[in-house]
Amino acid sequence: MSLQDYQTAKSLIEETGGDFEGPKPEALVASAEQALGLKFPPSYRLFLLELGCGDLNGLEFYGVINEKFEGSSVPNGIWLTLNERQSIGLDHAYILIGDGGDGTYYAIDTRSVDETGESPVMRLSVDGTQAKPVASSFGAYLLEAVQSVV
Repeated sequence: MSLQDYQTAKSLIEETGGDFEGPKPEALVASAEQALGLKFPPSYRLFLLELGCGDLNGLEFYGVINEKFEGSSVPNGIWLTLNERQSIGLDHAYILIGDGGDGTYYAIDTRSVDETGESPVMRLSVDGTQAKPVASSFGAYLLEAVQSVV
C-alpha cells in the first residue's frame, strides 16, 4: 500500500505545483544510502529518484539535492541526518525526512522493516531520544502530509 500512497501523493503534488528538486540519478541515491550506511525503504527511495526533495505549500520534505552531504542545508535530509548524528547523537537507524515545527523531526526508523521493505515514520523528540509513531511508511506519511496542505 505504501507505494500506492506515494503515487497518490505524487499526483496531488503534481496537480498542486509544489516546489521540488526533481528527478535524481540512481547513483546519487545509492551514494546517499552509502553515506548513511542504510538501505532506503522503497517508497522513500522512489521519492528521492523522482522528486529529490522540496516543499508543498510551506511543508518541506527532506531528501537529496546533490552529492554534497557535508556542509549543506535543509532540505538536504542526508546532510541533516549526518549533522544530527554528530550534534545530538541521533540514532544511526533514523533518516530525517521533515521538520515537526517545534524542534522535533519526522524520521524513518529503519530498525523496523515490514515484508515489503517499508519502515515506519516516527516523530522524534528534540533530543532524538524519544519517538512516537506517525505513519506505517514514508508513502503513508507523504500522502497524509500532502492531503493536510492541499
